[in-house]
Amino acid sequence: MEITGSMLLSSIEHRTTTDPVWQQMCQRLQAATSLTHLVLAAWQIGLWLARAIVEQQLDERSQVPTQWTHCSVCCTALHSKGFVKRRMLTLVGEIEWKRRIGRCPHHCSGSHQTPLDEILGIQAYQQTSLELVRLGCLLAVFLPFDLASQLLLQLTGIAVSGDTIWN
Repeated sequence: MEITGSMLLSSIEHRTTTDPVWQQMCQRLQAATSLTHLVLAAWQIGLWLARAIVEQQLDERSQVPTQWTHCSVCCTALHSKGFVKRRMLTLVGEIEWKRRIGRCPHHCSGSHQTPLDEILGIQAYQQTSLELVRLGCLLAVFLPFDLASQLLLQLTGIAVSGDTIWN
């Protein structure tokens, strides 16, 4: 199913009317008395919108019917185990979505499949997106790890320790 601009706007509009965080950000924007506060409030709204768009796209893509492959051990067709939640820390903040999981009906070892994760290039148990890791690494090349952590927090609102960046 192809999503149109009006469908995306409708989805975002629904989120803005039901999310209390959105209301707080709008209040902060209205209450901003300096240019600095105005820019920072707008930046946070932009990150919220980016997160909402990413989550909406992931939800949309997870609804596409899945053609299950066969078990690599016993060659039986995999069966859907339904939708399972996934969370990941990204450049736009923590995102959450549900995606289909498939498994061999005989429970063969290693038969678990998550087609959407494979399409998106996400590894099993991955908790941080590659663009966030890349930004952290880039900052760490030029700055001490703790300072890179503080700058990452200032730019994205994402708190990561200096030790995590070092790792």
